[in-house]
Amino acid sequence: MNTPIEPKDQDSLPQIDEQRRRLSKGGLAAPIVLGTLLSRPVLGAAPYNCTISGKLSGNTSSHGQPVSCAIGKSHGFWKNTTEHLGDWGYASLAPDDLFTKPGFSNQYPNSNSGSTSKTMLEVLDLGGGAGSPPYEALGREAVCAYLNAFRFAPDFPLTGAEVVSIFNTTVANGQYIPIPGATPWSPEVVKNYFESLHDS
Repeated sequence: MNTPIEPKDQDSLPQIDEQRRRLSKGGLAAPIVLGTLLSRPVLGAAPYNCTISGKLSGNTSSHGQPVSCAIGKSHGFWKNTTEHLGDWGYASLAPDDLFTKPGFSNQYPNSNSGSTSKTMLEVLDLGGGAGSPPYEALGREAVCAYLNAFRFAPDFPLTGAEVVSIFNTTVANGQYIPIPGATPWSPEVVKNYFESLHDS
């Protein structure tokens, strides 16, 4: 038979650290706050799912529905300088600015002089694919993504600097590693990613 334990004298009980008690209470509340923040609908929709991380995770919303990432405008839009010249101003660029002005590597030398690059508009006009150097289609889509990054900020999932970095890394290495440990993206995959960020 169990003997009842007599209550101890209050002074002999271990003292509870008030600071630890407050931390414990705060710790219990944190998951509720964090859970509320993570459940915001914006994290399950564009532009989050249109980021590189979102693309790698499958580009689906929190409800499993595909998310359209066509936030920006196509190279056809940007080539129409008669109607959309003002839109170039968001990036502080003009169609006749050199492709290298924003920091792109000189992947497309000017035919008149190997020391300068083609203009932004000339790169938008390039034919060819992205499968092998000089990756003309990748250049077209990089210009497009760069202009869209400024014109549609903050909704566009990349900054202009990120577009330049992705392009330069891809042409220098023949591939782009989107996040450490991920399967490298070929120039074609990078081009397709840029392309997925604008309308047709």
